[in-house]
Amino acid sequence: MSLFNLSNQQVARKVSKTVYKNLYQDIIHKDGFGITDKFVTPEQTNAAIIDIYVPIPINNRFRMRGAATNGAWANTDNLPNATTGQRKHVLSKRFSIDILKRYDTNIAVSEDEVEGTNAANLDEGFEKICKDQIEQDIAININGYTFASQLYSYFMDSFGVEPTAVEIKKAIEFYTYDPANRTAAVRAFKLSNAKVSKGDSKLYAGYYPAEARQAFLFDTTFLVDLTDTAALNASDVAARMLAQGGMNAFTGEKKTVADYQSGYVGWLDGMPLYEVFQQVKDAMYYYLSLDETVNADVIALLEQLSAFIAPANATLRGLRPTSFKTVDDPDTQGVIIQPKVNMGVRCLSGNSLKAVFSGADFADATKALASVKTIRAALVGKFRLPNLSYDYDNLIGVDNSVTAHADGTMDEPVVEA
Repeated sequence: MSLFNLSNQQVARKVSKTVYKNLYQDIIHKDGFGITDKFVTPEQTNAAIIDIYVPIPINNRFRMRGAATNGAWANTDNLPNATTGQRKHVLSKRFSIDILKRYDTNIAVSEDEVEGTNAANLDEGFEKICKDQIEQDIAININGYTFASQLYSYFMDSFGVEPTAVEIKKAIEFYTYDPANRTAAVRAFKLSNAKVSKGDSKLYAGYYPAEARQAFLFDTTFLVDLTDTAALNASDVAARMLAQGGMNAFTGEKKTVADYQSGYVGWLDGMPLYEVFQQVKDAMYYYLSLDETVNADVIALLEQLSAFIAPANATLRGLRPTSFKTVDDPDTQGVIIQPKVNMGVRCLSGNSLKAVFSGADFADATKALASVKTIRAALVGKFRLPNLSYDYDNLIGVDNSVTAHADGTMDEPVVEA
């Protein structure tokens, strides 16, 4: 591509646009694939809470022939109604999503910047480039908050106040690089995925379909070890991964090895792999209230998270689609871009998430136990804004409510009796 009437200013803007596209990760949780996004109306966002209902199985049992009633009731809430003799509908559990997060920072664009982009040789105006950057910034925050919600629920649900070895075995796979064992990375990943396949009784999910899961890679070394193993073995997994990145072996079509705008880096064990970039991780730590100085030890432990797998119906998000309004700058010549997005995230059950950890602090079950205990103790009550309470379950959000002020500050979470 060439620039007509080339100037340093124009080149800088073109380069900046390219950098934005490659540095900032777009929303990688796709609607109905990994995460369910629910776009809400302005009225719903004003109400601050939207509800999702999950049906509870009746769990009826066979009875002996001739017996008047079924042999057993696993769920006493579904016992026959005293008046009618039977329930009129299947029970449900209500999950509430707080949509108290708002992105509405005004961005000023000077008249010089607006007027300076009217050259016919530029594809887009500077104002449009700014809007693209704001959208990517919003995406970083949405993903960071989503991961924060998932990790918070993962550590609260999968482990008790005093984590046990049994809980560690159910929730974590360990991985240590060994040049003599090139299959260790893939094995740890597949074992973690197999744990997801067992379902989650809390969500009444007997099985999570493979096509409704996503795998997120937090560690680049683990990503390299996964792809190295697949390529060396030349298995069907390798063929699938090579087909998705680089040259497609089946069609000859050339693609980028990794799509850094979406984070997509390949396919393994029936799931797409997405790399989580540092900007998203930094946002995640912020929403978990982890300071890089004060909580350096906890962040160092979380940096040893290699990957986790998230089933589709375990996390829900309430999103108001990105809206922009451009108004004249009242203070100077130029315009002000006013974005507004309301958002809330709910990980319905942290038990559904399974993780792979690698590092010195997760070298074995004993070290992992101590590390998980440290992480969990540091996170309790620190998720900004914490999950609101919901019916029949008071375990996830002991920190039930929080007061947010107009200046963005929040009071300490209030524990409901």
